[in-house]
Amino acid sequence: MTGGLSRKKPIVNIVWFKKDLRSSDHKPLSEAASNEYPVLPLYVFEPDYWEQKDTSQRHWEFTKQSLESLRQDLGVLGQALVFLQGNILEVFDQLLKTFEINAIYAHQETGNAWTYARDISVRSWARLRGIKLIEHQNNTIIRGLTNRDIWSIERDNFLSKPTLKKPYIRPIDAELSEISTKMTFKGSTVLKNKQIGGSKNGWRYLESFLEGRGNHYRVEMSSPLLAERACSRISPYLAYGNLSVREIFQFLHENHPKIKQMSPSIKSFKSRLAWKDHFSQKLEDDFSIETRCLHKSFENLRPLVPDHILLSAWENGETGFPFLDACMRYLRATGWINFRMRAMLMSFASYHLWLDWRESGQILAKFFTDYDPGIHWPQVQMQSGTTGINTVRMYNPIKQGIDQDPNATFIRKWVPELGHLSTAEIHKVGTENFNAVNFETHYPRPVVDLAKAGREAREKVWAVKRLHGFKSQAKQIVKKHGSRQNRSKDFVNDRVEIEPKARVNIQKSFEF
Repeated sequence: MTGGLSRKKPIVNIVWFKKDLRSSDHKPLSEAASNEYPVLPLYVFEPDYWEQKDTSQRHWEFTKQSLESLRQDLGVLGQALVFLQGNILEVFDQLLKTFEINAIYAHQETGNAWTYARDISVRSWARLRGIKLIEHQNNTIIRGLTNRDIWSIERDNFLSKPTLKKPYIRPIDAELSEISTKMTFKGSTVLKNKQIGGSKNGWRYLESFLEGRGNHYRVEMSSPLLAERACSRISPYLAYGNLSVREIFQFLHENHPKIKQMSPSIKSFKSRLAWKDHFSQKLEDDFSIETRCLHKSFENLRPLVPDHILLSAWENGETGFPFLDACMRYLRATGWINFRMRAMLMSFASYHLWLDWRESGQILAKFFTDYDPGIHWPQVQMQSGTTGINTVRMYNPIKQGIDQDPNATFIRKWVPELGHLSTAEIHKVGTENFNAVNFETHYPRPVVDLAKAGREAREKVWAVKRLHGFKSQAKQIVKKHGSRQNRSKDFVNDRVEIEPKARVNIQKSFEF
């Protein structure tokens, strides 16, 4: 009769990795490893997610590199990462055929609408099967926050707690498949000077920033010529969870001699880290920010079906405005550009081209290797004037070119069609003096009249802001989403009542 007995399945804890691809300061991993059961560290490649409009091959490449680094790190700790592919619920069902799952440990994810719905379905799946799903707070983002007044205090408290060390992991008998996929991505490009994923690389960037790259961070972060070196460049390592905010915060405090020498720049850097968390908390509190105007009065302000000629010109860096086109081409080629230029790209699309932010926002999301929905969508709306609580800010690409690239060095590199022109002539392209330029080139003529388009956009936006009931709704948005100053004075009010000088600081919020 013993031949009919089934073999008892081993009991395991699953650590479900998403965008928290590190082994240190990782609460789900530490907690799963602290009890009697072996740990199955799991990452699932979900094809449906990678078919979303805001994902791209450059995102997957950075993720893949991060996973390979994580697999190596976890292997040293006792059990290497298990990589599977498919629908997450079907993957969990398959694992149940081999293992008895004691609990699934994961971080809460402030992602796009797809991951939001996916996480709800996983909770339901676990509940129906009587499996514990234990989700921990991700960095300083608080799920179910009811009072914005206490958030900055809670953030400070979280950052002051000790970081979690890498745990020993009891191994399991599991097959380690290659970290790869046969899925093809539309419009994929080979990146130049791309950053490589993985925690070790993230730490190298941060350390070199403190060793000297960041000495002039505060004054050089706004120029695309200088920002590539002056900024910390840790944004993708934060976006994919290779580094935790708490690790960075405490690392800064542990390196006092270097910090003292770089005091102004470090103060600015810490402020940007705080603003990153602040905007991510906005999306956590209201996931509709990805798809609906924060201030409902702005819905249908712009055509939902875009002018595809204008959209294509903007997307491909062929608008006829040299500095703007140089920035877009640089972004497409490298996967990164500094924040002021990101704001200019988005602002120009929304105001001068009058394109709906949802379409242009998805395009930028695909181009940014460091795409983080929590930062991206609140900022996209902020630069498009649809929050109802921020000042209307339109970037003039001609002026930005003169200010940030006075010798047209950046323009000449990325818009070689204009290489035969003098610096003065390059900066005239797109202006009223445009006809005085010797324009024998294949470079396109400006797609819009800059002054006229800006004036018309401002009039349309302000017509909405003057509507009855607009201010009342704006006050409710401030109450729910507006920033409050914390003990470290990392925040200023990100809304209309702020002083002009403070507003300028806000526009530089994410120069990592």
